[in-house]
Amino acid sequence: MTEPHDAIDAWFRGLGRHYLGRVRPDDPILRGDAGSAGWRLRTLGLEIVVVVDRHFPYSKPTVHLAGETERMPHVERDGKLCLRNPEVPSDPVMAVASALGEARQLLRDVAAGGERDDFEEDFGLYWAQDAVADHAAAILLPPGHGTASASWTGNGVTTYVFASGGEARRWWRHRHGADPVHLRRTATIELTTLPRPDRYPTSGAELWSLVEQRSDTGCEMLGELLLQMPKALPLVLTGAALSGRRHAVAVMLSRSPDPKRPTVHRKVMERDYPRGQVPASVLCSRYDLRRLRCQALDAANTRLPYAKLDLLTGKRVGIIGCGALGSGVARLIAKSGVGHLVLVDPETLGWENIRRHQLGAGDVHRAKASALARTLVRENPDIGSIKAFDTTLQALLASDPTALADLDLVIACTGSWAANAFLDHHLSSPGNGIPAMYGWMEAHALASHAALLMPGTSFAAGYDAAGNARMVASKSKKPPPVECGALTSPFGAIELAQAEALTSRLALDFLRGKQTESAWRSWLVDASTLDDAEGSWTLMWLATRGTPDPLGGMAAGPWWQA
Repeated sequence: MTEPHDAIDAWFRGLGRHYLGRVRPDDPILRGDAGSAGWRLRTLGLEIVVVVDRHFPYSKPTVHLAGETERMPHVERDGKLCLRNPEVPSDPVMAVASALGEARQLLRDVAAGGERDDFEEDFGLYWAQDAVADHAAAILLPPGHGTASASWTGNGVTTYVFASGGEARRWWRHRHGADPVHLRRTATIELTTLPRPDRYPTSGAELWSLVEQRSDTGCEMLGELLLQMPKALPLVLTGAALSGRRHAVAVMLSRSPDPKRPTVHRKVMERDYPRGQVPASVLCSRYDLRRLRCQALDAANTRLPYAKLDLLTGKRVGIIGCGALGSGVARLIAKSGVGHLVLVDPETLGWENIRRHQLGAGDVHRAKASALARTLVRENPDIGSIKAFDTTLQALLASDPTALADLDLVIACTGSWAANAFLDHHLSSPGNGIPAMYGWMEAHALASHAALLMPGTSFAAGYDAAGNARMVASKSKKPPPVECGALTSPFGAIELAQAEALTSRLALDFLRGKQTESAWRSWLVDASTLDDAEGSWTLMWLATRGTPDPLGGMAAGPWWQA
């Protein structure tokens, strides 16, 4: 692509003496990318290179520091500046000029000392820049975890570190369906201040010095571990940036290789000292050290928008009915951070279910509740617990009347008036008063409903004795399919998704303290979907809730009084 390059050449030449010329095609900064190009210039006393790859202008230009420079904030190890320059496919020159402008501003800020805290704020990213490429640490620690014993296991490529053996076994069972084979002891050490890149340890001696200077009790913990003379010992360093942002990184200490065996013998590690009396600081200096790339096993939590996420991890939610709607609600609230689920459903998955159910063909003929529990813990191995009961709610409570007692919320997605009425009756009994939600869809999923009912509010108040709703939103001229005695209606995954989101959102609003009173929320489909089902809105709905938006949308109102 020569035309954009020609225009950029002309623009750079217009900078006069600051422009130092085009980068040679074989320059390492272009990484051998045919079609890429670079331009050198001097600015603010530094030589920089603006680079575009072969996809430009449909990719962003990058800016690099040329030659060896001291470590700077927002600069990667290879000299690339971390910028937020815009993509401007329609104007290649503007794209380059914007990147250069962002780079100059960053360099000014760094020179003024305004970005020095970034070494701590993005500590994990800087740590990874010189980490070994063939080994990673995967870490799962609770919030605020400091200096303490920990457990680890590994496979030679990834080392897994957990706050305890119990946490390690729980996560491993969720993810792999079995206990870890080898579980060993290690530690996490809290640093009072996070080091800058020039103080990152590169040897066992430097690690000991770092821990000695920046940890209150870390040397004692590390020394105790080293005196066991492990062949390999991962160690996690934790700490907080000035903003309070937590970080956890890891090193791997290992005995040096020996020509006659995988690692040097214990006697070599203890040389010059009586057996068992080598000082821990000396012992640490005799270990090789590798800095590991690190990943948090609960990193997905940082993508969630909810404040006080640990509030959700302690919540316990029961889901009665794990069909199309219930399975979707279970998955959504599990992925949203709810820590404990109880799933109840007596049915097995059939081929007729797989277009709408969260489970697919691989689970046909398996019990819905148990199969869903296995799937969810594999997908979310850091979740606290998921219990499955492949039975009816009536049978579960008959065998264990306290089965729902410790729940913060129970959600019924049964699609059955009898099952919902039973739950409503159970919760109205003395001592059983916990908040309940009911989620359901009308025929053809033209309207979806979620009702949050606080103790003392009756779900049955919205129905007659035969389970006929006191008010529905829609009606349809399309007859239901003859299968199952005309007790089901066709709707697709897209229509179902609205009901799943509606129910899950109301549940999360309650669990996070955003919704503290009984509420009834509804989702109405768009006019086109309504027409496809030969449907219309009922007069009672129009009179009480108003005319729905032709594009579909939410409606809300009070639940019925008994």
